[in-house]
Amino acid sequence: MAASPTDPWQWRERLLAEMVLAPAVESVPLRRAAGRLLAQSLHSPEDIPSGPVSAMDGFAVRSQELTGQGSTILPVSADLPARPGQVPPLARGTAARIMTGAPMPEGADLVIPVEDTDADPEGRAPARVRIAAEASREPGRHLRDRGEEIGRGDVLAEAGDRIGPGLIGLARTLGIAQVPVRAPLRIAVVVTGDELTADDAHQAEGTVRESNGTMLAAALTADGCEARVLRSGDEPAALAEVLADAEESADLVLTTGGIGHGAYDVVKALLGPRGTGTSCFVHLALRPGGPQGAGRLPGGTPVVHLPGTPVGALVGHHLFVRQLLPGGGSPPHAVGLEDPTGLVARSRRREGLVVLAGRLATGPQGAPLVRLLPGRRLAPYGRADALVLGGAAACTGIEDSALVMPL
Repeated sequence: MAASPTDPWQWRERLLAEMVLAPAVESVPLRRAAGRLLAQSLHSPEDIPSGPVSAMDGFAVRSQELTGQGSTILPVSADLPARPGQVPPLARGTAARIMTGAPMPEGADLVIPVEDTDADPEGRAPARVRIAAEASREPGRHLRDRGEEIGRGDVLAEAGDRIGPGLIGLARTLGIAQVPVRAPLRIAVVVTGDELTADDAHQAEGTVRESNGTMLAAALTADGCEARVLRSGDEPAALAEVLADAEESADLVLTTGGIGHGAYDVVKALLGPRGTGTSCFVHLALRPGGPQGAGRLPGGTPVVHLPGTPVGALVGHHLFVRQLLPGGGSPPHAVGLEDPTGLVARSRRREGLVVLAGRLATGPQGAPLVRLLPGRRLAPYGRADALVLGGAAACTGIEDSALVMPL
């Protein structure tokens, strides 16, 4: 990866251009497809309806056999409910009582609604029927032609569309039993640092409970990925072994920590200019989460390097990683801002991007807004459901508004 500028938006665009993830394709039964993303466009295997059918309860007739003036009386030669079975041709000079959805008899080109006749809508089929003078005589009225709803080969949904109940109902109507979907991306999260411990009950002096792996795995799982968490200390050789293990079964690897400017920044030591040189490391004009990096591991697997601080890792994930996943998350958009402290307004005097925690809400007039949450570091993210983007790089130009990205 070439050297990158310190503008967070340019870094985001570079990652999106250079790290195209291609999930595998799997075929799943229709009943298990809800919420999955289509891997390929889905096409109709047949016409709906498969032949002309009645669109009304009424009487199927030949339009040319209706008198031009006044009412028409025709004998009723058939009674056609909407059920399986052969439909005989319409005898000349007769009408066939027909129900909505029943196949049209050969020869008929018009359905007269029962309301335009003297027939009892709920009674037995009459021996003859009087068709009112005002009933439409136009051929093709009140029937649905073959393929009128869906034609064979029509696109039902595009690749990348999320499968919802409507598409499932449509596929079932067409007899589609299996659909091609994107397999979940396999993502390995490698957490670095000798000071980190997985011990929940006891925290020895000089140790920190590891949270980045659990936090990022939860975010990835919520976006439909399969997440695996691995840990490494601060020795480059040990990290190389962990990364090799991660790469064997991952479409993308994330690392957290070890990308600053210190003597023990193991990720940079192993993969940066003094190591393999396969990753690029930058310090973005971004608070929190300025240190970032990306590259390729020896086997070609893309890797994104996030800061070691929990809030920096969370912000980096939502700004830079989530866009690479199927679905891509929501792009930044402007909403009203509720910030009695004026913190967002003050942040606009800073260069670059400042990220704060917010909670989405609805204003008095029903317009969406975001409320800034108090607290420092990771604490406000316990209740947050949005990133509030401040700083000069996120100025909307509209007072009392801010760019947000839902979490």
